[in-house]
This record gives sequence, structure tokens and C-alpha cells, in this order.
Amino acid sequence: MSTPKNHHFVSQVHIKNFFNEAEGKIYVYDKLKNNFYHKHTTKTLFSELYSNSRFVNGQIDHDSLEQNLNHFFEKDFRQHTEKIQSFIKHKKLNEEIHNSLMYFAKYGIIAELRTPRFKKSMDETLYNGFKEISRNATPKLKTEIEQAFEYRENVTYNNVIDYSEIAEKIFSAMGNLIFKIIIPKNENEYFFIPDFGCANTREKINEYFNPDVKEVAYIGIPLTSKIYITFHSEKLFKNQEIPDSKIVFGSTELVSIYNKVNLDFSESKVACENKEYLENFIKNQSTFA
Repeated sequence: MSTPKNHHFVSQVHIKNFFNEAEGKIYVYDKLKNNFYHKHTTKTLFSELYSNSRFVNGQIDHDSLEQNLNHFFEKDFRQHTEKIQSFIKHKKLNEEIHNSLMYFAKYGIIAELRTPRFKKSMDETLYNGFKEISRNATPKLKTEIEQAFEYRENVTYNNVIDYSEIAEKIFSAMGNLIFKIIIPKNENEYFFIPDFGCANTREKINEYFNPDVKEVAYIGIPLTSKIYITFHSEKLFKNQEIPDSKIVFGSTELVSIYNKVNLDFSESKVACENKEYLENFIKNQSTFA
């Protein structure tokens, strides 16, 4: 059995929460082309060839990073989604529900790191930096630098990362989290899923020798078409009262704000369960632009 080489940079199990099962479609808007279209499957949406492939010890590895993602962030995704849905229905917060919330917080932490936009930026920054160093380097160091960037001839990205490890480190640095679960008050309104999966905002929440260090302090996750979860680090509220975690029914304005932010920060695309809502939303944005 061949190893899949088309890798999702937003987990397919997540995208499926925005798939219209009754119509057998998911509706997509490409803002760069100003184009609406639909797909009958999530297999190729928010994915690219070799996105998680590595070049290690002279060999191409298509599998290890995919396995890491699956084990820690994907195989239990549906189960945890169902627990959040149960929590919304019964309003009983227990350890099991708390664990599901923290699962999604960690998933959201790594979302940006998985995107082509982030990977390209990081790889180019490193390459250009070492290229400058190489100009005045010894022959030995030049060879070592060339070897470090051999991946460019074999795979798309460096991918020297362990998603589960970095998620735990950032999660720990955030401290206690305050969650808010937003549900559209109007049953005819829907959340979008953007091509970066989940939103992150960085702020100065810890003290370091370098006072300018910013870390993830906010996570925003459109979990399903009808559920949006936000997490704020308690460290954001050092000089004010810490708000309570809660479930809220979002007004049309609030749902629109989250969708607008995700559309604006997307690289090119957002997807939605409902064709009419997506098209009307984009039309209204154009009207007010």
C-alpha cells in the first residue's frame, strides 16, 4: 500500500465538520479569484503535495509527521467534538469535558505552524540568513550549510518540527485558559473554516530577559458550522478581573465578526456548509467595502 503524499494542512477530520452531508458538498470561496465553487469531498481541500514530507539522512519521509498529527490531534477529534456537543446540551462541565477542551486548545496552537504560508516564511528566513553566513564561512561550514538545505531539492519544506512537543510547550506557557463557546442564535447562520484552520494571537504574557517576546495568548477555533471556541490565557488579565468561561448564543453581528476575521486572515479560501449563507455573506462584504 503506497504512502499518501497529499497532506492536509487543516486536518480533514476538522474540515468534515463543515461538510453538508445532506447535499454531499462543501462550499468554498476563493477571495483571490473572487470565485465560489463546491467540492464533493474533503480529500483535496486545504491540502498540498508533500506538505508534511521530510528529508532525513538522505531519505524522503512522507509518514512520520503525518503519524504524529494523527496520533495526537486527529484520531480522537470526532470523539472530542461529540463531547463538546454534549456539554452544550447538558451544561455539565466535568474532567472529561475539560480534557476535550484542552485537546482542542492544543490542536489550535499548532494550526498556524502547519500552513504553507508559515512554512514558506520560516524556511525562507532561515535560508536567507544562512546564505549570508555562508559567504564568509570556512569550506567545512559551507558544506555543512549546504547539507542542511539539501531538503530544498527533495521536498517542499524543512519540517524539522514535532507538533505534539511544541503544542505542549506553548500550552504550558499559556497557563490557565478561559474558554468561550459561541453558538449562532440564528439557525440560518454558520461559521466558516479558513485555510489556516484556527486563529492565534500573540501577546507578552510571560517575563523574559528579552521583554519583547510574545507568545500565543489567544486561540480561536471554528470547531463546526455551529460551534466556535475561543481560549484566552488568564495571564492576559493581570490587572483586571478574570472573566468566567461560558457558553453564549452569538448574535448575527458576532457570528459575522468571527467569519470576517477568518476571511480577512485566510491566505485565499474559506469553506462553509451552507451555499446561500456563504454567498450572501461575501456579497454583503463587497457592498460595505
